[in-house]
Amino acid sequence: MNEKKGSSLEVRVFYQKAKDSLKIRPASGKIGFSRKADLFFSQKGYQPFQIWGKKEIQAFKQLSLREKREFLEKRLKDKTFCLILADDIMPYPKIEEEAKKRRLALFYSKLSQKICQEKVKKIFLLRYADQITISGGLVQISGLGVLIVGDSGIGKSESALELVSRGYRFVCDDAVCIKRKNSRGLIGEPPLITRYFMEIRGLGVINIKEIFGPKSIAKQSKIDLVINLKKKRRGKEENRLGLKFPEDYELLGVKIPQINIPVAPGRNIATLIEVACKVFLLKENGYHAPQELVKKLNRTLSLR
Repeated sequence: MNEKKGSSLEVRVFYQKAKDSLKIRPASGKIGFSRKADLFFSQKGYQPFQIWGKKEIQAFKQLSLREKREFLEKRLKDKTFCLILADDIMPYPKIEEEAKKRRLALFYSKLSQKICQEKVKKIFLLRYADQITISGGLVQISGLGVLIVGDSGIGKSESALELVSRGYRFVCDDAVCIKRKNSRGLIGEPPLITRYFMEIRGLGVINIKEIFGPKSIAKQSKIDLVINLKKKRRGKEENRLGLKFPEDYELLGVKIPQINIPVAPGRNIATLIEVACKVFLLKENGYHAPQELVKKLNRTLSLR
């Protein structure tokens, strides 16, 4: 099977790779299997996959015939790659008929709609595209290109601003355009319209170049490390020793080391990000503090 390593994916290839992980089966043989999709993916843009669950089907059943036609016309556009009916939905003849008419591949999946969406995004859209735009910030810290991700409102921009004020270089905020440099590397840069700009709650939009000067800016950066900011959950025991550090974050088929930092009141996130980068660099150079501590403890215990 010859698979094109680029910005398009054929339904036939998708099915061969997805049938086990997504637990899908085709509704109408190989109809639509030759269709291709441009897999440039933006979280704010068009998604070639249509994945419906019980909620959409229940809503569809309540529509009149005219409304059903309008619904299908709106959702099943010419650029739609394929349609997946998730939540272990029973065969639905009306939708199967419409898919056949449009020469569109229709699949049924036993998985939930949410899991299907997550798997498609992580396994396919982020692996076979050449570029992607994601929500986050990108800064250069101690020679590392650091991608800061996390939920909206968690403090990504504020942390990046604090890091820039300490002399590190700003690449972009809010939206990061990421391109695959090769099989091992990713390059991040800002959308042209938002270059140099950052949005801070309470201050509005600010221009980093004008405030901190041209030396505070990098037009693009290789992505070496991902910092994932997440809300600290009450009662959840975090990784305190750090023996399993870091994890992996996959984008466009490239795995980037990732460090999870729990966010809670009183924690200086910018300092934690800065130290995490230095710890990562030390580990890359062969020094791992938790392992050093374990060795010292073992030596102490062996003397007793």
